[in-house]
Amino acid sequence: MEERRRYNWIERLLAHFVWIRAGEGRSVVLMFVSLFILMTAYYLLKVIRDPLILSDGSAELKSYTTAAQATILLAVIPLFSRYYYKFSDHKDKSLFLRRVLLFFVSHLLLFAVAEYLGLAIGIAFYIWLGVFSVTMVALYWAFCADCFNSMSGKRLFAAIAIGGTMGAWVGAKLGGALFPVFGVTGLVLLSATLLFVVNCLVKLSYQSVPKTSRAISDSKALGTRHQWWQGFSLFFQSRYLLLIALFILLYNWINSVGEYVLAKFVINQAQQVGPRGSYEEQLFMTDFYSDYIAWFTLIGLLLQLFVVARLFRWIGVGASIFILPFVMMINYSLILFFPFFGVVKWALIAENSVNYSIQNTSRHALFLPVSRDEKYLSKNTTDTFFYRFGDLMYGASVAIGVNVFGLGTLEFITFNAILAATCCWTALAIRRHYKRRDKEQAEGRPPVLAVSLKPESLTAGKQSTISIPENTFVEPDLGDMIRYQLREANGEQLPAWCQFDDEALTVMFEPPPETEQKLQLELVAKDFAGFEVSTAWEVKIKPGTSEDA
Repeated sequence: MEERRRYNWIERLLAHFVWIRAGEGRSVVLMFVSLFILMTAYYLLKVIRDPLILSDGSAELKSYTTAAQATILLAVIPLFSRYYYKFSDHKDKSLFLRRVLLFFVSHLLLFAVAEYLGLAIGIAFYIWLGVFSVTMVALYWAFCADCFNSMSGKRLFAAIAIGGTMGAWVGAKLGGALFPVFGVTGLVLLSATLLFVVNCLVKLSYQSVPKTSRAISDSKALGTRHQWWQGFSLFFQSRYLLLIALFILLYNWINSVGEYVLAKFVINQAQQVGPRGSYEEQLFMTDFYSDYIAWFTLIGLLLQLFVVARLFRWIGVGASIFILPFVMMINYSLILFFPFFGVVKWALIAENSVNYSIQNTSRHALFLPVSRDEKYLSKNTTDTFFYRFGDLMYGASVAIGVNVFGLGTLEFITFNAILAATCCWTALAIRRHYKRRDKEQAEGRPPVLAVSLKPESLTAGKQSTISIPENTFVEPDLGDMIRYQLREANGEQLPAWCQFDDEALTVMFEPPPETEQKLQLELVAKDFAGFEVSTAWEVKIKPGTSEDA
Protein backbone atom coordinates (compact mmCIF):
# COMPACT_ATOMS: atom_id res chain seq x y z
CA MET A 1 0.00 0.00 0.00
CA GLU A 2 1.45 3.34 -1.08
CA GLU A 3 1.11 5.30 2.14
CA ARG A 4 2.78 2.54 4.17
CA ARG A 5 5.90 2.84 1.98
CA ARG A 6 6.38 6.52 2.80
CA TYR A 7 6.23 6.41 6.60
CA ASN A 8 8.60 8.81 8.34
CA TRP A 9 10.11 7.97 11.71
CA ILE A 10 7.32 9.74 13.62
CA GLU A 11 4.63 7.81 11.78
CA ARG A 12 6.46 4.54 12.41
CA LEU A 13 6.46 5.35 16.11
CA LEU A 14 2.78 6.33 16.12
CA ALA A 15 1.86 3.18 14.19
CA HIS A 16 2.56 1.19 17.37
CA PHE A 17 -0.39 2.96 19.06
CA VAL A 18 -2.85 3.94 16.32
CA TRP A 19 -3.67 3.19 12.70
CA ILE A 20 -1.99 6.02 10.84
CA ARG A 21 -1.45 6.72 7.16
CA ALA A 22 1.64 8.33 5.70
CA GLY A 23 1.31 12.11 5.63
CA GLU A 24 -0.87 12.26 8.76
CA GLY A 25 2.03 12.25 11.21
CA ARG A 26 2.75 15.99 11.13
CA SER A 27 -0.87 16.99 11.79
CA VAL A 28 -1.22 14.43 14.61
CA VAL A 29 1.99 15.63 16.28
CA LEU A 30 1.00 19.31 16.00
CA MET A 31 -2.46 18.65 17.44
CA PHE A 32 -0.92 16.42 20.12
CA VAL A 33 1.50 19.21 21.14
CA SER A 34 -1.21 21.90 20.99
CA LEU A 35 -3.53 19.90 23.24
CA PHE A 36 -0.61 19.04 25.54
CA ILE A 37 0.19 22.73 26.04
CA LEU A 38 -3.49 23.70 26.37
CA MET A 39 -4.09 21.13 29.11
CA THR A 40 -0.81 21.98 30.86
CA ALA A 41 -1.94 25.60 31.04
CA TYR A 42 -5.37 24.60 32.33
CA TYR A 43 -4.06 22.28 35.04
CA LEU A 44 -1.56 24.87 36.26
CA LEU A 45 -4.64 26.96 36.97
CA LYS A 46 -6.75 24.06 38.27
CA VAL A 47 -4.19 23.22 40.96
CA ILE A 48 -4.60 26.67 42.53
CA ARG A 49 -8.35 26.95 41.90
CA ASP A 50 -9.65 24.74 44.72
CA PRO A 51 -7.23 25.98 47.41
CA LEU A 52 -8.14 29.60 46.58
CA ILE A 53 -11.86 29.08 47.14
CA LEU A 54 -11.66 26.46 49.93
CA SER A 55 -9.37 28.73 51.94
CA ASP A 56 -11.93 31.54 51.68
CA GLY A 57 -15.01 29.42 52.32
CA SER A 58 -16.31 25.85 52.53
CA ALA A 59 -17.15 22.83 50.39
CA GLU A 60 -20.70 24.21 50.20
CA LEU A 61 -19.43 27.58 48.90
CA LYS A 62 -17.49 25.69 46.25
CA SER A 63 -20.65 23.85 45.18
CA TYR A 64 -22.69 27.07 44.98
CA THR A 65 -19.96 28.82 43.00
CA THR A 66 -19.78 25.87 40.62
CA ALA A 67 -23.53 26.10 40.09
CA ALA A 68 -23.23 29.82 39.23
CA GLN A 69 -21.14 28.87 36.18
CA ALA A 70 -24.17 27.34 34.45
CA THR A 71 -26.11 30.60 34.84
CA ILE A 72 -23.25 32.61 33.38
CA LEU A 73 -22.99 30.23 30.45
CA LEU A 74 -26.59 31.10 29.53
CA ALA A 75 -25.18 34.47 28.49
CA VAL A 76 -21.98 33.04 27.00
CA ILE A 77 -23.62 30.60 24.58
CA PRO A 78 -25.60 33.20 22.55
CA LEU A 79 -22.42 35.27 22.21
CA PHE A 80 -20.50 32.17 21.20
CA SER A 81 -23.09 31.32 18.51
CA ARG A 82 -22.95 34.78 16.99
CA TYR A 83 -19.16 34.79 17.10
CA TYR A 84 -19.01 31.36 15.47
CA TYR A 85 -21.16 32.45 12.54
CA LYS A 86 -18.86 35.42 12.01
CA PHE A 87 -16.06 32.98 11.14
CA SER A 88 -17.97 29.85 10.04
CA ASP A 89 -17.44 30.42 6.33
CA HIS A 90 -13.78 31.34 6.59
CA LYS A 91 -11.39 29.04 4.73
CA ASP A 92 -9.07 28.87 7.74
CA LYS A 93 -10.92 26.58 10.17
CA SER A 94 -8.46 27.49 12.94
CA LEU A 95 -9.34 31.20 12.95
CA PHE A 96 -12.31 30.90 15.29
CA LEU A 97 -10.33 28.84 17.81
CA ARG A 98 -7.41 31.29 17.72
CA ARG A 99 -9.62 34.29 18.36
CA VAL A 100 -11.24 32.64 21.39
CA LEU A 101 -7.80 31.68 22.76
CA LEU A 102 -6.62 35.29 22.66
CA PHE A 103 -9.87 36.35 24.33
CA PHE A 104 -9.13 34.11 27.34
CA VAL A 105 -5.45 35.13 27.44
CA SER A 106 -6.53 38.73 28.01
CA HIS A 107 -8.57 37.62 31.05
CA LEU A 108 -5.59 35.84 32.59
CA LEU A 109 -3.54 39.02 32.36
CA LEU A 110 -6.29 40.85 34.30
CA PHE A 111 -6.34 38.13 36.98
CA ALA A 112 -2.57 38.36 37.33
CA VAL A 113 -2.77 42.12 37.89
CA ALA A 114 -5.62 41.74 40.40
CA GLU A 115 -3.73 39.08 42.40
CA TYR A 116 -0.56 41.18 42.35
CA LEU A 117 -2.54 44.10 43.78
CA GLY A 118 -3.83 41.88 46.58
CA LEU A 119 -7.46 41.75 45.46
CA ALA A 120 -9.61 38.72 46.36
CA ILE A 121 -10.02 36.69 43.17
CA GLY A 122 -11.02 33.26 44.56
CA ILE A 123 -14.72 33.19 43.56
CA ALA A 124 -14.32 35.08 40.28
CA PHE A 125 -11.35 32.94 39.26
CA TYR A 126 -13.19 29.72 40.12
CA ILE A 127 -16.18 30.69 37.97
CA TRP A 128 -14.00 31.93 35.10
CA LEU A 129 -11.87 28.78 35.04
CA GLY A 130 -14.98 26.62 34.87
CA VAL A 131 -16.21 28.56 31.84
CA PHE A 132 -12.76 28.50 30.26
CA SER A 133 -12.22 24.77 30.72
CA VAL A 134 -15.43 23.53 29.14
CA THR A 135 -15.38 26.16 26.39
CA MET A 136 -11.78 25.66 25.29
CA VAL A 137 -11.73 21.87 25.52
CA ALA A 138 -15.02 21.59 23.62
CA LEU A 139 -13.85 24.09 21.02
CA TYR A 140 -10.50 22.39 20.53
CA TRP A 141 -12.10 19.00 19.94
CA ALA A 142 -14.72 20.55 17.64
CA PHE A 143 -11.78 21.97 15.68
CA CYS A 144 -10.21 18.50 15.49
CA ALA A 145 -13.51 16.96 14.37
CA ASP A 146 -13.78 19.72 11.77
CA CYS A 147 -10.30 18.91 10.43
CA PHE A 148 -10.66 15.12 10.03
CA ASN A 149 -13.31 13.03 8.35
CA SER A 150 -15.14 10.50 10.49
CA MET A 151 -12.97 7.43 9.89
CA SER A 152 -9.70 9.39 10.16
CA GLY A 153 -10.89 10.87 13.44
CA LYS A 154 -11.71 7.43 14.83
CA ARG A 155 -8.20 6.28 13.95
CA LEU A 156 -6.29 9.32 15.20
CA PHE A 157 -8.23 10.89 18.09
CA ALA A 158 -6.79 8.40 20.57
CA ALA A 159 -3.24 9.55 19.71
CA ILE A 160 -4.15 13.25 19.90
CA ALA A 161 -5.94 12.75 23.21
CA ILE A 162 -2.74 11.33 24.73
CA GLY A 163 -1.31 14.84 24.44
CA GLY A 164 -4.12 16.22 26.57
CA THR A 165 -3.73 13.54 29.23
CA MET A 166 0.05 14.07 29.37
CA GLY A 167 -0.45 17.83 29.57
CA ALA A 168 -2.87 17.42 32.46
CA TRP A 169 -0.33 15.34 34.39
CA VAL A 170 2.55 17.72 33.68
CA GLY A 171 0.42 20.75 34.59
CA ALA A 172 -0.67 19.18 37.88
CA LYS A 173 2.90 18.28 38.86
CA LEU A 174 4.29 21.66 37.75
CA GLY A 175 1.55 23.53 39.59
CA GLY A 176 2.36 21.83 42.87
CA ALA A 177 6.12 22.33 42.41
CA LEU A 178 6.01 25.96 41.21
CA PHE A 179 3.36 27.34 43.57
CA PRO A 180 5.72 27.83 46.56
CA VAL A 181 8.16 29.68 44.24
CA PHE A 182 5.99 31.77 41.92
CA GLY A 183 2.67 31.90 43.75
CA VAL A 184 -0.70 32.50 42.10
CA THR A 185 0.47 35.43 39.94
CA GLY A 186 3.37 33.51 38.45
CA LEU A 187 1.26 30.47 37.56
CA VAL A 188 -1.41 32.65 35.93
CA LEU A 189 1.18 34.44 33.77
CA LEU A 190 2.82 31.15 32.80
CA SER A 191 -0.57 29.77 31.71
CA ALA A 192 -1.27 32.88 29.63
CA THR A 193 2.07 32.42 27.85
CA LEU A 194 1.32 28.76 27.10
CA LEU A 195 -2.10 29.61 25.66
CA PHE A 196 -0.47 32.14 23.34
CA VAL A 197 1.82 29.35 22.09
CA VAL A 198 -1.24 27.18 21.38
CA ASN A 199 -2.69 30.06 19.39
CA CYS A 200 0.38 29.94 17.12
CA LEU A 201 0.28 26.15 16.67
CA VAL A 202 -3.35 25.50 15.74
CA LYS A 203 -3.12 27.16 12.33
CA LEU A 204 -0.17 24.93 11.43
CA SER A 205 -2.19 21.95 12.70
CA TYR A 206 -5.05 22.61 10.29
CA GLN A 207 -2.77 23.27 7.33
CA SER A 208 -0.90 20.00 7.86
CA VAL A 209 -3.95 17.69 7.59
CA PRO A 210 -3.70 15.69 4.32
CA LYS A 211 -6.55 16.20 1.86
CA THR A 212 -7.49 12.52 1.95
CA SER A 213 -7.98 12.74 5.72
CA ARG A 214 -9.87 16.05 5.87
CA ALA A 215 -13.53 16.42 6.69
CA ILE A 216 -15.84 17.16 3.79
CA SER A 217 -17.14 20.70 4.14
CA ASP A 218 -20.88 20.89 4.68
CA SER A 219 -21.44 24.44 5.78
CA LYS A 220 -25.13 24.51 4.99
CA ALA A 221 -27.29 27.08 6.67
CA LEU A 222 -29.54 25.74 9.37
CA GLY A 223 -32.47 28.12 9.10
CA THR A 224 -31.82 31.80 9.79
CA ARG A 225 -28.19 32.40 10.62
CA HIS A 226 -26.88 34.57 13.43
CA GLN A 227 -29.68 33.72 15.83
CA TRP A 228 -28.67 33.59 19.51
CA TRP A 229 -30.73 30.47 20.14
CA GLN A 230 -29.16 28.44 17.32
CA GLY A 231 -26.89 26.48 19.67
CA PHE A 232 -29.95 25.30 21.68
CA SER A 233 -32.37 24.69 18.81
CA LEU A 234 -30.24 21.89 17.37
CA PHE A 235 -31.07 19.70 20.37
CA PHE A 236 -34.79 19.84 19.64
CA GLN A 237 -34.09 18.64 16.10
CA SER A 238 -32.01 15.61 17.08
CA ARG A 239 -32.73 12.96 19.71
CA TYR A 240 -29.11 11.87 19.40
CA LEU A 241 -27.79 15.28 20.47
CA LEU A 242 -30.38 15.51 23.24
CA LEU A 243 -29.26 12.17 24.68
CA ILE A 244 -25.61 13.28 24.59
CA ALA A 245 -26.57 16.47 26.44
CA LEU A 246 -28.44 14.46 29.10
CA PHE A 247 -25.54 12.06 29.46
CA ILE A 248 -23.01 14.86 29.96
CA LEU A 249 -25.31 16.59 32.46
CA LEU A 250 -25.67 13.39 34.47
CA TYR A 251 -22.06 12.29 34.62
CA ASN A 252 -20.84 15.78 35.51
CA TRP A 253 -23.52 16.00 38.22
CA ILE A 254 -22.26 12.70 39.63
CA ASN A 255 -18.61 13.69 39.40
CA SER A 256 -19.25 17.08 41.02
CA VAL A 257 -21.06 15.51 43.96
CA GLY A 258 -18.13 13.13 44.29
CA GLU A 259 -15.71 16.09 44.36
CA TYR A 260 -17.91 17.70 47.03
CA VAL A 261 -17.60 14.58 49.18
CA LEU A 262 -13.84 14.59 48.64
CA ALA A 263 -13.63 18.31 49.52
CA LYS A 264 -15.34 17.61 52.86
CA PHE A 265 -12.64 15.05 53.67
CA VAL A 266 -9.85 17.37 52.49
CA ILE A 267 -11.06 20.24 54.70
CA ASN A 268 -11.16 17.93 57.72
CA GLN A 269 -7.61 16.79 57.02
CA ALA A 270 -6.36 20.35 56.41
CA GLN A 271 -7.72 21.57 59.75
CA GLN A 272 -5.23 19.26 61.43
CA VAL A 273 -2.38 21.15 59.73
CA GLY A 274 -3.33 24.77 60.32
CA PRO A 275 -6.23 27.13 61.08
CA ARG A 276 -8.78 28.12 58.43
CA GLY A 277 -7.36 30.51 55.83
CA SER A 278 -3.74 30.03 56.92
CA TYR A 279 -0.83 29.56 54.53
CA GLU A 280 -0.20 26.10 56.00
CA GLU A 281 -3.74 25.05 55.18
CA GLN A 282 -3.52 26.40 51.62
CA LEU A 283 -0.14 24.72 51.09
CA PHE A 284 -1.55 21.37 52.32
CA MET A 285 -4.53 21.66 49.97
CA THR A 286 -2.31 22.67 47.03
CA ASP A 287 -0.02 19.69 47.67
CA PHE A 288 -2.99 17.33 48.01
CA TYR A 289 -4.75 18.46 44.84
CA SER A 290 -1.47 18.47 42.91
CA ASP A 291 -0.82 14.87 43.95
CA TYR A 292 -4.48 13.86 43.45
CA ILE A 293 -4.69 15.33 39.96
CA ALA A 294 -1.27 13.97 39.01
CA TRP A 295 -2.35 10.44 39.95
CA PHE A 296 -5.57 10.35 37.94
CA THR A 297 -3.95 12.04 34.94
CA LEU A 298 -1.05 9.55 35.02
CA ILE A 299 -3.39 6.55 35.15
CA GLY A 300 -5.53 8.22 32.48
CA LEU A 301 -2.41 8.59 30.33
CA LEU A 302 -1.70 4.86 30.58
CA LEU A 303 -5.30 4.09 29.63
CA GLN A 304 -5.02 6.51 26.72
CA LEU A 305 -1.80 4.90 25.50
CA PHE A 306 -2.73 1.25 25.76
CA VAL A 307 -6.52 0.94 26.01
CA VAL A 308 -8.53 3.66 24.24
CA ALA A 309 -7.54 2.97 20.62
CA ARG A 310 -8.07 -0.75 21.14
CA LEU A 311 -11.47 -0.16 22.75
CA PHE A 312 -12.59 1.84 19.71
CA ARG A 313 -11.77 -1.15 17.52
CA TRP A 314 -13.04 -3.87 19.86
CA ILE A 315 -16.34 -2.44 21.09
CA GLY A 316 -16.70 0.83 19.15
CA VAL A 317 -17.12 4.46 20.14
CA GLY A 318 -20.77 4.10 21.16
CA ALA A 319 -20.12 1.26 23.59
CA SER A 320 -17.03 2.92 25.11
CA ILE A 321 -19.07 5.68 26.76
CA PHE A 322 -20.80 3.06 28.93
CA ILE A 323 -17.57 2.39 30.85
CA LEU A 324 -17.52 5.58 32.98
CA PRO A 325 -21.07 5.31 34.42
CA PHE A 326 -20.40 1.63 35.17
CA VAL A 327 -17.23 2.58 37.08
CA MET A 328 -19.21 5.25 38.92
CA MET A 329 -21.79 2.70 40.07
CA ILE A 330 -19.04 0.45 41.40
CA ASN A 331 -17.21 3.39 43.03
CA TYR A 332 -20.08 4.82 45.04
CA SER A 333 -21.28 1.41 46.11
CA LEU A 334 -17.76 0.77 47.47
CA ILE A 335 -17.52 4.17 49.20
CA LEU A 336 -20.92 3.61 50.79
CA PHE A 337 -19.56 0.61 52.69
CA PHE A 338 -16.05 2.02 53.28
CA PRO A 339 -16.40 5.82 53.82
CA PHE A 340 -12.75 6.54 54.59
CA PHE A 341 -10.50 9.31 53.25
CA GLY A 342 -8.15 6.92 51.44
CA VAL A 343 -11.03 4.99 49.84
CA VAL A 344 -12.73 8.20 48.68
CA LYS A 345 -9.46 9.57 47.27
CA TRP A 346 -8.60 6.47 45.24
CA ALA A 347 -12.17 5.87 44.10
CA LEU A 348 -12.27 9.42 42.70
CA ILE A 349 -8.84 8.89 41.15
CA ALA A 350 -10.17 5.78 39.37
CA GLU A 351 -13.29 7.64 38.24
CA ASN A 352 -11.39 10.63 36.91
CA SER A 353 -8.79 8.39 35.24
CA VAL A 354 -11.54 6.83 33.13
CA ASN A 355 -13.21 10.22 32.67
CA TYR A 356 -10.10 11.94 31.34
CA SER A 357 -9.10 9.12 29.00
CA ILE A 358 -11.76 6.69 27.75
CA GLN A 359 -14.72 8.95 28.45
CA ASN A 360 -13.25 12.17 27.04
CA THR A 361 -12.07 10.60 23.79
CA SER A 362 -15.33 8.68 23.32
CA ARG A 363 -17.43 11.77 24.01
CA HIS A 364 -15.54 13.87 21.48
CA ALA A 365 -15.71 11.08 18.89
CA LEU A 366 -19.52 11.03 19.21
CA PHE A 367 -19.53 14.26 17.17
CA LEU A 368 -17.67 12.83 14.19
CA PRO A 369 -20.81 11.71 12.31
CA VAL A 370 -22.62 15.10 12.58
CA SER A 371 -22.66 18.28 10.48
CA ARG A 372 -20.13 21.09 10.86
CA ASP A 373 -22.63 23.43 12.56
CA GLU A 374 -23.51 20.65 14.99
CA LYS A 375 -19.81 20.06 15.66
CA TYR A 376 -19.26 23.64 16.75
CA LEU A 377 -22.61 24.88 18.05
CA SER A 378 -24.20 21.78 19.57
CA LYS A 379 -20.87 20.49 20.89
CA ASN A 380 -20.03 23.80 22.50
CA THR A 381 -23.53 24.10 23.95
CA THR A 382 -23.32 20.54 25.24
CA ASP A 383 -19.85 20.86 26.72
CA THR A 384 -20.49 24.28 28.23
CA PHE A 385 -24.12 24.83 29.20
CA PHE A 386 -25.25 21.23 29.68
CA TYR A 387 -21.96 20.28 31.27
CA ARG A 388 -22.25 23.16 33.71
CA PHE A 389 -25.98 22.59 34.10
CA GLY A 390 -24.85 19.37 35.77
CA ASP A 391 -22.96 21.64 38.17
CA LEU A 392 -26.14 23.68 38.68
CA MET A 393 -28.01 20.50 39.58
CA TYR A 394 -25.13 19.55 41.86
CA GLY A 395 -25.24 22.93 43.61
CA ALA A 396 -28.99 22.70 43.99
CA SER A 397 -28.85 19.14 45.32
CA VAL A 398 -26.19 20.12 47.88
CA ALA A 399 -28.11 23.24 48.95
CA ILE A 400 -31.42 21.39 49.30
CA GLY A 401 -29.87 18.25 50.72
CA VAL A 402 -27.85 20.07 53.41
CA ASN A 403 -30.13 22.98 54.32
CA VAL A 404 -33.59 21.42 53.88
CA PHE A 405 -33.15 17.72 54.56
CA GLY A 406 -29.96 17.79 56.59
CA LEU A 407 -28.34 15.07 54.49
CA GLY A 408 -24.88 13.81 55.35
CA THR A 409 -22.05 12.36 53.33
CA LEU A 410 -23.45 8.83 53.16
CA GLU A 411 -26.78 10.05 51.77
CA PHE A 412 -24.99 11.95 48.98
CA ILE A 413 -22.98 8.84 48.13
CA THR A 414 -26.21 6.80 47.85
CA PHE A 415 -27.72 9.51 45.68
CA ASN A 416 -24.70 9.31 43.36
CA ALA A 417 -25.06 5.55 42.96
CA ILE A 418 -28.68 6.05 41.80
CA LEU A 419 -27.65 8.77 39.34
CA ALA A 420 -24.92 6.49 37.96
CA ALA A 421 -27.52 3.82 37.14
CA THR A 422 -29.55 6.42 35.21
CA CYS A 423 -26.40 7.48 33.39
CA CYS A 424 -25.80 3.86 32.31
CA TRP A 425 -29.24 3.72 30.70
CA THR A 426 -28.56 6.97 28.83
CA ALA A 427 -25.22 5.64 27.54
CA LEU A 428 -26.96 2.56 26.08
CA ALA A 429 -29.50 4.76 24.29
CA ILE A 430 -26.70 6.91 22.81
CA ARG A 431 -24.97 3.79 21.51
CA ARG A 432 -28.06 2.78 19.51
CA HIS A 433 -28.35 6.21 17.90
CA TYR A 434 -24.62 6.47 17.24
CA LYS A 435 -24.58 3.17 15.36
CA ARG A 436 -27.48 4.38 13.21
CA ARG A 437 -25.75 7.69 12.40
CA ASP A 438 -22.45 6.00 11.69
CA LYS A 439 -24.05 3.65 9.18
CA GLU A 440 -25.69 6.59 7.40
CA GLN A 441 -22.23 7.84 6.44
CA ALA A 442 -21.73 4.74 4.29
CA GLU A 443 -18.63 3.72 6.21
CA GLY A 444 -17.66 0.24 7.28
CA ARG A 445 -17.32 -1.39 3.85
CA PRO A 446 -14.69 -4.10 3.38
CA PRO A 447 -11.60 -3.58 1.20
CA VAL A 448 -12.11 -4.46 -2.46
CA LEU A 449 -9.78 -6.74 -4.45
CA ALA A 450 -8.49 -4.77 -7.44
CA VAL A 451 -5.55 -6.88 -8.69
CA SER A 452 -5.23 -10.67 -8.50
CA LEU A 453 -1.80 -11.98 -7.57
CA LYS A 454 -0.09 -13.94 -10.33
CA PRO A 455 1.50 -17.33 -9.55
CA GLU A 456 5.24 -17.20 -9.01
CA SER A 457 7.94 -19.79 -9.69
CA LEU A 458 11.18 -19.65 -7.68
CA THR A 459 14.39 -21.67 -7.51
CA ALA A 460 15.48 -23.33 -4.28
CA GLY A 461 18.82 -22.23 -2.85
CA LYS A 462 18.51 -18.71 -4.22
CA GLN A 463 17.26 -15.53 -2.56
CA SER A 464 14.35 -13.85 -4.32
CA THR A 465 12.38 -10.73 -3.45
CA ILE A 466 8.88 -10.20 -4.87
CA SER A 467 6.91 -6.96 -4.60
CA ILE A 468 3.16 -7.17 -4.12
CA PRO A 469 1.25 -4.52 -6.13
CA GLU A 470 0.30 -1.59 -3.92
CA ASN A 471 -3.24 -1.51 -5.33
CA THR A 472 -3.97 -5.20 -4.75
CA PHE A 473 -6.80 -4.09 -2.45
CA VAL A 474 -8.60 -0.73 -2.49
CA GLU A 475 -10.20 0.82 0.60
CA PRO A 476 -13.66 2.23 -0.33
CA ASP A 477 -14.23 4.19 2.90
CA LEU A 478 -12.98 7.76 3.12
CA GLY A 479 -10.30 8.06 5.79
CA ASP A 480 -9.96 4.31 6.41
CA MET A 481 -6.75 2.37 5.80
CA ILE A 482 -5.58 -1.18 5.16
CA ARG A 483 -3.02 -3.33 6.94
CA TYR A 484 -1.69 -6.47 5.30
CA GLN A 485 -0.75 -9.93 6.53
CA LEU A 486 0.68 -12.86 4.57
CA ARG A 487 0.13 -16.42 5.75
CA GLU A 488 -0.35 -19.91 4.43
CA ALA A 489 -3.82 -20.72 3.15
CA ASN A 490 -4.40 -23.17 5.98
CA GLY A 491 -3.80 -20.40 8.51
CA GLU A 492 -0.29 -21.50 9.44
CA GLN A 493 2.58 -19.04 9.71
CA LEU A 494 5.02 -18.62 6.85
CA PRO A 495 8.10 -20.89 6.66
CA ALA A 496 11.21 -19.48 8.37
CA TRP A 497 12.82 -18.86 4.96
CA CYS A 498 9.94 -16.62 3.87
CA GLN A 499 9.85 -13.06 5.29
CA PHE A 500 7.00 -10.59 4.65
CA ASP A 501 7.54 -6.84 5.01
CA ASP A 502 4.05 -5.45 5.53
CA GLU A 503 5.25 -1.85 5.25
CA ALA A 504 7.10 -2.14 1.92
CA LEU A 505 4.78 -4.92 0.70
CA THR A 506 7.66 -7.17 -0.31
CA VAL A 507 8.29 -10.85 0.33
CA MET A 508 11.80 -12.30 0.57
CA PHE A 509 12.16 -16.01 -0.24
CA GLU A 510 15.30 -18.02 0.47
CA PRO A 511 14.28 -21.71 0.35
CA PRO A 512 16.92 -24.27 1.31
CA PRO A 513 18.59 -26.18 -1.57
CA GLU A 514 16.72 -29.22 -2.89
CA THR A 515 13.39 -27.75 -1.69
CA GLU A 516 10.48 -28.70 -3.90
CA GLN A 517 7.18 -27.31 -2.70
CA LYS A 518 4.05 -25.56 -3.85
CA LEU A 519 3.14 -22.84 -1.34
CA GLN A 520 -0.53 -21.93 -1.13
CA LEU A 521 -0.43 -18.46 0.39
CA GLU A 522 -3.10 -15.98 1.40
CA LEU A 523 -2.72 -12.18 1.40
CA VAL A 524 -5.04 -10.76 4.04
CA ALA A 525 -6.22 -7.13 4.00
CA LYS A 526 -7.73 -5.77 7.23
CA ASP A 527 -9.10 -2.24 7.63
CA PHE A 528 -9.72 -0.10 10.73
CA ALA A 529 -13.47 -0.74 10.54
CA GLY A 530 -12.70 -4.39 11.31
CA PHE A 531 -13.36 -5.96 7.92
CA GLU A 532 -10.98 -8.64 6.70
CA VAL A 533 -10.72 -10.01 3.15
CA SER A 534 -8.08 -12.11 1.42
CA THR A 535 -6.86 -13.36 -1.93
CA ALA A 536 -5.01 -16.56 -2.82
CA TRP A 537 -1.42 -16.61 -4.09
CA GLU A 538 0.49 -19.62 -5.36
CA VAL A 539 4.29 -19.76 -5.16
CA LYS A 540 6.04 -22.83 -6.62
CA ILE A 541 9.53 -23.75 -5.38
CA LYS A 542 11.56 -25.98 -7.71
CA PRO A 543 14.93 -27.59 -6.93
CA GLY A 544 18.00 -25.76 -8.18
CA THR A 545 20.25 -27.19 -10.90
CA SER A 546 23.99 -27.61 -10.71
CA GLU A 547 24.33 -24.40 -12.74
CA ASP A 548 22.24 -22.53 -10.17
CA ALA A 549 24.51 -23.80 -7.43
